[in-house]
Amino acid sequence: MKNKLLIKKTGICLITICTVCSLASCTKNDKAAPTPNVPGVVNTPPPGGTTAVPPQDATVNWTKLSTLNDTITVLEVFGHTIYAGSNSNNLYISSDEGASWATLKVGNNTDMAITAIKLFNNKLYVGTDNNGIFSSNDGGKTWTNYINNLVGYPVSSFAELNNNLYASAEDDGGVLVLNQATNNWMPFNNNLPEIITSYDVFKIVSTGNTLAAAAGVNGTFYFYDFNANQWVNSYTNRWGIPVTQLIYDKGSLFAYNTEGKIIRSENNGVSWYYDTLDLQTTLSSRFYENGILYAGSINDYILINQGVKGGWIQHRDRTAPAGSTWATGQEFLAQMHLNAIAEADNKLFLGTDNGIYFKVK
Repeated sequence: MKNKLLIKKTGICLITICTVCSLASCTKNDKAAPTPNVPGVVNTPPPGGTTAVPPQDATVNWTKLSTLNDTITVLEVFGHTIYAGSNSNNLYISSDEGASWATLKVGNNTDMAITAIKLFNNKLYVGTDNNGIFSSNDGGKTWTNYINNLVGYPVSSFAELNNNLYASAEDDGGVLVLNQATNNWMPFNNNLPEIITSYDVFKIVSTGNTLAAAAGVNGTFYFYDFNANQWVNSYTNRWGIPVTQLIYDKGSLFAYNTEGKIIRSENNGVSWYYDTLDLQTTLSSRFYENGILYAGSINDYILINQGVKGGWIQHRDRTAPAGSTWATGQEFLAQMHLNAIAEADNKLFLGTDNGIYFKVK
């Protein structure tokens, strides 16, 4: 990511340290919570993870796309089309499993990173780090930019539920919903406390019947009660431990926090427990770009970066019970920083600071 993104992230971490005590008295919904637990499981965080000497560099197992030498920040696959966003305002699109790529510019600002991509009702939506949301109804040839309420707020994710499109934004940007009649984005923050602990939304996901959001410097979780038309604070992970990644897969929510742990919930985030067996330890200072979670067709994946050493790709079968190892078939890619992973048909694609790599599954 660009330096300005890292500065924003670092700023949030500093705010966490400086304000963690005072926030307890400012928030009407956030509350301290016990360590995540599940019946029959010891209520103790696991040790720091696997610290053994890294295995042989597995980069040889991956093929680099020589034509894409950009820093890839986002990978998404919709249908049979792959979308790759970069930190230099480039959007790459492939409809033939990565054999060829079209290069498009999103807007006119070259000093802009793409942070989220979504295809919704045959329209392409792109979130950025400081220039709002762009939309295109002609495959990216022309763009409409929506920036009201989003100036300076990095768009962190999109979520779709009941034919509505939602977006989350960091740095006090909150949650927004698309007004499809006007193509404008409207605040969707009902009952979110108007302080940084809850308007700083790192991820929003659809669980099929509701929305779940990870927000704030204290790892607060919310789900949306559509009957009451408001967000409900269901859990607070730990004071000063933000949750930066969140996915929903096969009835479970998986979250990754700056403690370097995966926690898991089967009840829309009301209760959580650790699911970290053999999880690698992050050594990177770029905390907010670590622990990238992805649900594939067969496996759940996590990318863990270890600074200049490189990055780990860990995975396990989606049907594996909680508590199963993440280390089976793990790969270490030396001197690489891993930002995104996605499946397209029989290939696995990896977005890095040094372009796109792929391999046949």
